[in-house]
Amino acid sequence: MVLINHIPIAFSAGVPEDRRADVRAAPHFRRWLEQAAARFDLRGIVVRDVVFFGARVGFILVEADAWHEGRKVPGAALLRGDSVSVLVVLHCPGHAPRTILTCEPRLPVACPDLLALPAGMVDGGHLVSTALRELAEEVGPDLVVPADRLVELTTVWPSPGGCDEAMTLYAVDLEIDEAAMRALDGRRTGNAAEHEAIRLQVVALDDIPRIGRTDAKTLLSYHLYRAGMRDKSGGALPA
Repeated sequence: MVLINHIPIAFSAGVPEDRRADVRAAPHFRRWLEQAAARFDLRGIVVRDVVFFGARVGFILVEADAWHEGRKVPGAALLRGDSVSVLVVLHCPGHAPRTILTCEPRLPVACPDLLALPAGMVDGGHLVSTALRELAEEVGPDLVVPADRLVELTTVWPSPGGCDEAMTLYAVDLEIDEAAMRALDGRRTGNAAEHEAIRLQVVALDDIPRIGRTDAKTLLSYHLYRAGMRDKSGGALPA
C-alpha cells in the first residue's frame, strides 16, 4: 500500500506488481484521483483490476471508501479516461449535407455493426489534437480539417453512475466535391495494432435520428449541431 495525496492506495492480488507504478502514474488515474479527492472525503482506494493495452494502462476498476456530507457513497468506478468525437458535416454541390460514420463491431453492446461518429481516447493529450488524430486514423489523412475550424459543441459524461469518461463533442463543416465524397464511402480504416476494423459510411446528416444501432454521442452531436444552425438562421434550418 502507498499513499497518494495522503490517500491509501492498495491493489488486489490480480494486478501485477511490476505494473502497479504504471497504474498509479496513468494520466486518467491521476486526474480522477485529484478531482475525487478535492470533492469527496476519500479514506482509501483499492484497485480491483486493470486491463492493459500493450504498454498502455487501459481500463482501471477501482473501489473507493468515499464519503460526502458525512455519508458513505457508492465507491465503484471504471476509469477509462476522457474522449473526443467529431461530427464532420460535408457540403457537396447538389447534395443535402452529409456526414461520415464509422461502422464497427462493438462487443460490449453485442453489436457487430454499430454506426457512430469518429472518436477516440484523449490519453493525456490535448482535446483538439486528439480529435484531429482520430479523424486521420479513422477517416484518412486525405480529409484535411484545420484545427481552427473545429467547433466545440459540449462536454458530457455518458455514464456517470459507473464510469469517469468525459466526452467532448466537436463539429466541423467542410466543403467537398463529389469524387472525394464517394472515395470516403465504404473506405476501410482503423488501427490494426488495436484490432480496429472500421468501414466508413457517408450518410445524409438528417438521417442520423433514424439510422438505429448508433450511440448517444452521435445523436447528441446531431441535435446540438442542428440547434446551433437553427439559432444562427433565426429558426430556419439550412438545406
